[in-house]
Amino acid sequence: MSGVDGSKTHLRCHHCGREVNETRHTRTAYRVDYYTLHTGAVEPMTMARSDDPTDVVTVMRLLRAVEIFTCVDCYRQPAVRRERELLFRPELQAVSGGDAAP
Repeated sequence: MSGVDGSKTHLRCHHCGREVNETRHTRTAYRVDYYTLHTGAVEPMTMARSDDPTDVVTVMRLLRAVEIFTCVDCYRQPAVRRERELLFRPELQAVSGGDAAP
């Protein structure tokens, strides 16, 4: 998956399907070709915060992990950024009427 800077990763953009390259580093700069988003299906889970059983917190439990790769060209598009925001917060999809999993 990795290699010389700028080499192919065999990873594809989730949005357009283009194969993305590793980040290319030079002495004075670097060029990023994709962004990774770690997301997945979640469900609410209540758990105790401390020894006091009345002190509880609700957290989102990750059921199935998914990695979303977005090329820099797609990342510039507002619709893609909105989609990524919903994928970053899968619990919001249930509120907006979407699927719970990407």
